[in-house]
Order: sequence, then structure tokens, then C-alpha cells
Amino acid sequence: MPEITFISNKTRKEPIKYFFIFVIAVITWVLQISVFSRFLYFDTMPNLMLLGSVFAGISFGPLTGTLFGIIASFLNANILYDHVFYISYPLAGLLAGILIKNLFSDELLFFILLCVLINFPVDFLNGWQYSFNNPINLIDRYLLVSLNGVVLNTLFAPFYYIIMKFITKKLNLR
Repeated sequence: MPEITFISNKTRKEPIKYFFIFVIAVITWVLQISVFSRFLYFDTMPNLMLLGSVFAGISFGPLTGTLFGIIASFLNANILYDHVFYISYPLAGLLAGILIKNLFSDELLFFILLCVLINFPVDFLNGWQYSFNNPINLIDRYLLVSLNGVVLNTLFAPFYYIIMKFITKKLNLR
């Protein structure tokens, strides 16, 4: 006699996937604040929240990429007392999830390409939102931060991708 279940095997993996995204978002944020804040290049540090949002969007879809971005923005706004909920991280995860639909066969190359391309609008949105509370010269700061951010994110993106790919395969989340 077949057993009747309310939760299928597919829906059983969904809470685990969302919990994994939450844990990885918190770990990424802690690494950003504690370790990667020391890697300064012309007053710019690598943006692990952007890398995490793009990876979650590519690997798990637009909803999960957006969720990763919301968690990262929430941690920045509330714990750091930045008082700016950066809308760019959820948008980066959503855009990465939408664009991955059978466009590239090499996922690592597409991840690096998206991290480079999405870096410019993310930095502009972050600077624009930050300028509401703090007076800054937006154009000069944008040129300095975005170009150096592209270099740093391009250097750190393959390592982030390889580590996250290894973790997701070991946990059988993909």
C-alpha cells in the first residue's frame, strides 16, 4: 500500500536550501567585515556580498539570489548601523538568476563576467543611496571605487566560486 506523504522529496530540500543560503550569507558578511576589510586597494575592498548574490542567483535561481541579497543588505543596514538598505544586492541576485537561463555553458566564466558587469550598477546604486545620508562627491568616488572594485572582484571571484561550488556539491544542494 502506497504511503501518503504531505512533503515530497523535492519540497523537503527547499527549507534546507534556504537555510544554507541564510548561513552562507551570514558567513559571507562576517568574512567581509573581519577578513576582507583588510584587503584594501586604493581604499576599496572586495565585495563578497556581490559575489554571494551573483553565485546564489546563478546556482539556485533568481528567488534565492534575491534572498541572499536581502539578507546581506539587512545585515549591513542593521548590524553595522549603516542605515542604508542597499537595494543593489537583491537586484544583482535577481539579475544573475534571470540571465543564466541557458546562455553560457561555462558557469565559472559567466560568474566572473557577471561579477564584472554588475559591479558598475551596484556601486552606483550603493553610492547614490549612501549619498542621501552622507555628503560625498559621488562621481569621483564612483570612478575610484568601481574600477578598483572590478579588479578586486575579478581576482577573488574564481576562489569564491570554486569554494562555494565544492560546498554545494558536498551538501548535495544542486
